[in-house]
Amino acid sequence: MRSFHPPIFCFNSAVGFPAKFVLAATLIAVLSAASLSRADDLSEASPIYGKLASPMNSVFDGKSFRSAIAGIAGQVDLNVWLDRRVDPTAPVKAAASGATVYGAIEQIAGSRDCVLMPVGNVLLVGRRDWVAKLTATMLNPASTKNQASSKLIDVNWDDLTTPTAALKRVLGNKSEMAQALPHDLWPKTSWTQINQNVAVALILAQFDLQFDPSSFPQRLVTSPLTPSDSFSRRYSSTLARAVRPTITSVDADSSVRLSGQWLQAKANFNAHLSATQAIFAALKPKLPDPDKDTFTLKQMRTSAGNALQQLCRVAGRRCEIADNARQACEITVTVQGKDATLRELIELVATQAGVKATWGDGVISISL
Repeated sequence: MRSFHPPIFCFNSAVGFPAKFVLAATLIAVLSAASLSRADDLSEASPIYGKLASPMNSVFDGKSFRSAIAGIAGQVDLNVWLDRRVDPTAPVKAAASGATVYGAIEQIAGSRDCVLMPVGNVLLVGRRDWVAKLTATMLNPASTKNQASSKLIDVNWDDLTTPTAALKRVLGNKSEMAQALPHDLWPKTSWTQINQNVAVALILAQFDLQFDPSSFPQRLVTSPLTPSDSFSRRYSSTLARAVRPTITSVDADSSVRLSGQWLQAKANFNAHLSATQAIFAALKPKLPDPDKDTFTLKQMRTSAGNALQQLCRVAGRRCEIADNARQACEITVTVQGKDATLRELIELVATQAGVKATWGDGVISISL
């Protein structure tokens, strides 16, 4: 039984393997790469990769930008950092998401002209320029070298916490180093197993600041966050098929070199962003069985057409509404169900709208 949490509802399951097998395979991958990988690398062994690659078919209907992202991230314990200059209260006007956690959040972000970048076991979400500057700063060689000796911490703060107080939570017993930051009231936040240097960088970046990693943790010396023309990142060689052609096609001045288990790529932000998008776009997680997997959908009230479009996408099929059924699909319907299959939920919407849903190969046709 799967649960739908309106106005987001999700199907989330392992992809075709017993849980014990998946866990064992993951542990082997992590242990074999532990001595070779760094926090800024992107590979299948990266903790954040597994979370972003998790199967996720979600529907968004009127949820706020921040709540929609937090709802998905919370299901896989994903660390997220949202650009404070993006309105978090704006309602999400998106249909159904991609088939992974990355795809789901990417669609939400795109509805507000934002981009994603996983780095330092956290997913950055925000304006392209801001994410680009912060990513380059976090992947700066001096920063990554300093991160190797920095401790992993769990960070939590409550709603309406000020930035200065949040910084003190990260610095812990060195909180006297925390400089006063501009006044703001931040939402409840929880990060798990995040590098202390990364956490400091995230907080300061909200005010376009960065810190000198060479003097940290003895001193916290800040300066303006500055853009970078290009920066380097390592990708596992198994991702090279998606990464190499994407980076070279986007950035003509890039350099890509395969060495052992790693692909070293130096390129501009747009190239690294496109490579990341290509990696997750290539994944094909298992879709729910429309006649076997069951869901619980708490009350969702929307137009019949919107409900049908989204439910069809969750089923992995295109929704085609015939011209003679469009007016009927404009009526508002109330959808709820317990232990119901996708076929049953789609039929429920169709019945309320007075239309017929015909299932075909890759498509569901809606007609009178």
